[in-house]
Parts: sequence; C-alpha cells; structure tokens
Amino acid sequence: MISKSNLIDSKSSSFYRLKDPMGTKAIRLTTRGISDWITDEYAYALFRGYEEPEKAICLQGYMGSQITDFIFAGYVFIKLFSDKTLEIFEKNKITGWKTYPVEVHDRDGNLLPGYHGFSVIGKECRRDRSRSQIITKQAVPGGEPFEVYKGLYFFEEDWDGSDIFLVQNNMIVVTEKVRNLFKKNKVTNVKFIPLEEIELDVYLDKFEKDI
Repeated sequence: MISKSNLIDSKSSSFYRLKDPMGTKAIRLTTRGISDWITDEYAYALFRGYEEPEKAICLQGYMGSQITDFIFAGYVFIKLFSDKTLEIFEKNKITGWKTYPVEVHDRDGNLLPGYHGFSVIGKECRRDRSRSQIITKQAVPGGEPFEVYKGLYFFEEDWDGSDIFLVQNNMIVVTEKVRNLFKKNKVTNVKFIPLEEIELDVYLDKFEKDI
C-alpha cells in the first residue's frame, strides 16, 4: 500500500485530468479487422489491469499519421504509450499503472515498435459533487441552456496515493509530479486539465455507475 501521509487536498491544482487531445494529425488506432474479438468488457479489463494477455493485442491506424508518445484508439479504454514514456515512469518511480503487450501498425500496415498498452491500476475514487459549482451555459447564443459542474473533486479518503488513478466514471487523474515530468520531457499527444477547471454536464449524472 502506498503511503497516504502526504495526501493533497483535491481542491488544489495539484491534480490534473489526463485526456486525449482529440487532434486530427496524430495516428489513431482501431482493432477492427485485426482484433475483432475484443469486446467493450475486455477493453475495460485491459484498461484496469484485470487482464494480462499472453499475446500482443494487435492494432492498426485508421486515421491520422503523426507518430506520438501517446496513441489513442477507437475503443475509449485502449490507450498506448511509448518507450520514452515507460522510461519516465520507471525512472521516476511513478505509481498506479502497468502495461500489456501490443503490436501496432500504421495505416499502411508498417510495424510501429516501442509501444505499450496503458493500464491504470490506481484506485477509482468517488466524485464529491458538493464542492463543484453548478453553472448554466449555452452551447451557442440563443441555444438551449444547460447546467454543468465547474470543478472535478473527489473524496481524498478514497485515494490510495497513486500518481495515476481514476475518479468516478473512469476519468484518469494524475499528480502534479506526472504532469511536470511530461511537460519537461515533451511527451506528445496528451492533454492535462487542472481539476478545478473541468466542466462536466450535469445531465451525464444519469449515466454514471456506482463504485
């Protein structure tokens, strides 16, 4: 168990959500036609480290061409990172992650070596909505108003102290240490948002699973 003696209040900017930047230039992968047997449930099990495949999971590019440190896929739970990122994690003793074997090909079928499946094994924490501000927004002027939570907070007692962990509904959250290391080493194709700046549609509450 990781020590929690130095827990940081999730009201602070010491935590960041790690996200897909959703750019169009970076290569994006699919299992379609190459690993059709993968289901949503299996992809989630890979993401959480519940499955350890004996053989590499095969993926191929279907859009974009830029080779980056983080690569995202059509399956939301399948995310890869480079040897460079692996070295950063290991050298700096980053916690809350593990890998699984992958075989990656570009859109032309050429092998892209040096990638690893990204599993988050840090504990999933419950959201604390009581600390979020509810604000009303409009997508476009004159459009239908909707409500969002301003700020993403979690119950600190749920946190296991990992540098990489989840907040309810599978949102990847990292410590400032991880964010700073990525910035310093110019890890590409990943976005960090301070938790207090995150906005989440109140309507999505109806789809959130209990933990």
